[in-house]
Amino acid sequence: MPMFKFFLALLVGLAIGYGYGWKDAQQHEKNVAERVIERIGGETRERMGNDVDTRYGTGDSK
Repeated sequence: MPMFKFFLALLVGLAIGYGYGWKDAQQHEKNVAERVIERIGGETRERMGNDVDTRYGTGDSK
């Protein structure tokens, strides 16, 4: 009986997730993961650069 409840909950979750995804796909061109990554990456993109010359100056100071 506990296994039946687990599968029932899994199926209900899949049905809700599919419905949410379908509605979201109709409203937006990009999927949820792409939009979240753009939002997170867009806020910190300039601070996360790895160009050492730009960050610490362009001259050689040996």
